Parts: sequence; structure tokens; C-alpha cells
Amino acid sequence: MPEFKYHRRTYNKGKVEPMSTFDMNNAVDIARMDVYAIYLRKSRADLEAEKLGEGETLARHKKILKELAVRKGLYIGEIYEEIESGETIAGRPEIQRLIEDCYKGKYKGVLIVEVTRLSRGNQGDAQTILDCLKYSNRNNGVLVITPTKTYDVAHSQEDEEYMEFELFMSRREYKMIQKRMDRGRKQAVVEGNFMGSYRPYGYDIVKTKRSRTLVPNEDEAPIVKMIFDWAVKDNITAFKIAERLTNMGVPTYYGEQGWSKETVKTILTNPTYIGKVRWNDRMTVKTMVDGKLKATRPRSSHSDHFMLYDGKHKKHAIVDEETFKLAGARFHSDRTKADLKLVNPLAGLLYCPKCGKTMGYQSNRHKNGTVAPRYAHRQNAARCTVKSVVADDVINAVVHALKVYIEDFELKIDGTPDVDENSIASQIDTLEKEIRKIKRTLSKLFTAWENDDITDNEFVERKAVHNERIENIEKQMEELESTIPEREEYEEKIILLSEALAAMTDDSLDAAIKNEFLKRIIDRIDFSRENSTEFILDFYLH
Repeated sequence: MPEFKYHRRTYNKGKVEPMSTFDMNNAVDIARMDVYAIYLRKSRADLEAEKLGEGETLARHKKILKELAVRKGLYIGEIYEEIESGETIAGRPEIQRLIEDCYKGKYKGVLIVEVTRLSRGNQGDAQTILDCLKYSNRNNGVLVITPTKTYDVAHSQEDEEYMEFELFMSRREYKMIQKRMDRGRKQAVVEGNFMGSYRPYGYDIVKTKRSRTLVPNEDEAPIVKMIFDWAVKDNITAFKIAERLTNMGVPTYYGEQGWSKETVKTILTNPTYIGKVRWNDRMTVKTMVDGKLKATRPRSSHSDHFMLYDGKHKKHAIVDEETFKLAGARFHSDRTKADLKLVNPLAGLLYCPKCGKTMGYQSNRHKNGTVAPRYAHRQNAARCTVKSVVADDVINAVVHALKVYIEDFELKIDGTPDVDENSIASQIDTLEKEIRKIKRTLSKLFTAWENDDITDNEFVERKAVHNERIENIEKQMEELESTIPEREEYEEKIILLSEALAAMTDDSLDAAIKNEFLKRIIDRIDFSRENSTEFILDFYLH
């Protein structure tokens, strides 16, 4: 094998409920009164609390805000109850309607249990809400009334700053929760747990405190095995299989009579039946439809972060791997059919930097009958002069480079502080509580200044001290958060590199599978050769 060198380059590519808090028998001119609204929305924490038996959140919050309205003598025109809990305003119809009604001048103020209920969306969403609170009612704004404080964003800079901060914190908390959940799901899949939302046909989900696995459904599992036997042994089409099942009166997943060829194909291409678990196999695509954010998972798409591992239910596999592979050869999508024919594990990865073309995989047969695959660039009109090379030499070099990369990232992890994510999360939570405490102090300080209990100078000085404390705490939070992603990035790269290495050294895997694992971590490899004794591989990672 000629000597090779490699360069390492890494880059990161509602419902409405009208109500009145007043007795209509009283001589009150409702038409001349200021009207207020109530807005209700569940948070993720509320959902968890409900699971623990703490009662229905919206009903409890509604009672709190109705009582608040009575105490303050406020007339409530409508209650906006957000049934859908979208990530953005686009996915929350009731907040959209409330904003529209505020701009129409319907309300003097809005009652909410806490500021963070208004938004957990991005900066644009937060600004939309702030603009509404500030500029509605001909720039007189809309009051925000909570059980602890009333905010007048239109006339108080302090209130505006506080609202901005709370909306920012709401978004940040949401993103942190999502990140922790994603990490947890990914680790669960690596451990072999089934993390699908719905059970696959033929299996039942069994949950424990530390496990989420599958066991065969005694009625459906034999049907799955029969489907594979018909497809592989009897060579029956998906349409004919669906027809047979329908004529036999076999109920579908939903208990209905009538199977489709698409349902049959889904079963025949699902690795769950050979004891595998998968995650991110279909990419989520978000689009705006009629002003709402819609998330879809097209069957034709495939996530770059697709994960496939041995499941805890491997001992309960309904079909063997050979049968599944034979079925897949017939019933996989066009993309997969093309992959099954692939013989080059570096397809779409190996480039000639001199002419910019991909290096092709050529299987030349010698006179003695032996085959000697080589990598040769696809020549352009100017006929690139880069020499071809034996394919095995390049593949061996790639394997070696993967090992070196793993060692490098392991050293980087050793060079970063050992991170206890739970401890960091706890510290961040403590700091967030401290900020909220300071904000309450600032609110009291503002009230004292308004009541002339303290001088202007004293107010400015004390306010500056508290704001500085908030800034320092925010810096601490940023430093704590920064320790997680760096280590996480290295760990994720090690996982992807290790998977690619395992695939490349497993002779039982075909080129298509090896290629897929490589593409999860490698963006491209540039091949250079100046002489017959050495070549250079220039790696670019995602």
C-alpha cells in the first residue's frame, strides 16, 4: 500500500367563554365600562403536573383569574383558552385572535397567571406581543394583569424591560427543555428502547421505569410473519397481499376491514420486525399553511441523523434478518433500491480537488479473471492528470483516519471539564430563581419610588446595583450552558465516527449501508496524488 497522508478539517456545516364579574341587576352601565380579557395556556410543566394528579391546569388558572377580576372590579369580556400549544404564535389561534382584538381596541387589559404564558416563541413572536401591548388602543397600550403585578408596557420603561426579559426567559427555558428531552430520547434509542409514539402492528409496548420495549401481539405477530412469507417465499406483490388480508377479514392496525398496498410495504420495510429500533428515520419538515406552522414527515425524506440500533426486543424479533433483507430488495423505496445496488462505500464523498469531479469506482477485470477496483476521477475536458489508486488502499486509509479522529475527540473530551448535566441544570435553575427574586425587588423599588418613599437618586443607584447583579448572573448562566454543548458535540461526533468505523470494518454489511454511515459524519474527502508512492486525503466533517 502506498503511503498516505490526511489533513483534518472540521466544520459545522380556543375556545371562548364570555363572562361578567358583575351582577347585571346592579345599576352599572356595562357599555361604558372598560373591558378586559383572560388568556389561558398550558405549559409543559403543567402537563407534567397533571400526570402527577395535580388537577386540570386551565380550570385552576381560570378560577384564579376570575377571582382576581372580582377583587379588582374588572369586567371580563371573553376568555381565550388556548387548547393547542404551538411552538410559535402561528400555531396558537387564540393568541392570534387576542392580538387582533386588542388592536381593534376591545380591551383595556389582559389577565394572565404569569407573563411567560403569553409566548415561548422566537424573538419575532416576543416582539409581536410587546408591540401589541404597547401600541394598541391608539398607543395607550394594553395592561397585563397578573395575581402579583400589573404591567403598563406603553407608559413604563421598567415594565417594558421586565416583559422583554420574561418573554426571553420563557423561550430560553423552552429550548433548554427541548434539548434535554432530545438528548434523553437519543440515549434511550442507543440503549435499545422503542421511542415511537405508536406501537407497530404486531407488537405491544411494555413500559417500566427504566425501559420501553416491545413484545409480540399474539393476534397480530402471526399476521406479520405471514406477510413476509407471502412476499419472500411466494413472491406475491404488496397489492395482492393487501387483497388477501382483506378477503380473509384480517383487521388492520385500527381494527378496520380493508388493507392497502402502502400499509403492507410499510410492514415489509420496517426493521422493527428484526429487533431493531430507529429514530429520526423521517425528516420533519415545517411549513406555513394558512398562517399556521405545520410539521410534516414525508415518507420520501430521510433524516441525516437517522439512528438504527439493536432493540431490547431483539429476542422477540418476528422475522429473521435474511427474510427481511429479501423483502427489502423488493419493496424498499426507489432510493433504497438504488442503494442496494451500490458497490462503492465512498460514493458521493471522494473528490478530486484539481478538477472538482467526484472520484469514480471502477471494477476492472484482469485477464486472469481477478477484479481490481480502483478510484479514478471523472475526467473533464482538460483531462485531469491525477492518477488513479487501488480502491482498497483508499478505504483502508479512511478506516485509519476514522480511528485517529475518534482518538482526537476523546482527547478533546479529556481536556474539557467533566460535566454533570443535572448539576448544571440545577445551578441554572437556582440562578433563574435569583433573577426572578431580583426582579421582584426591582418591582417593589419602583413602587416605592412612585409613592415618593425614596428619592430619585436613591432609586437610580439601587436600580443600577440590581441590574448589574442581573447581568452578572446572566453571564454565569451563559458560562454554565457553554460547558454542555462543547462536550456534547465531541461525544456526538465520537458516536457517529464509531458507528462509521464499525460499519466499514464489518464485512457482512453492504456498500450502501457503509456509505450511509460515512455520510452521517463526513461531508467530503478530497483525494490528491502527486506521485506513485503517496496520496493525500483531505477530510471535511459535518
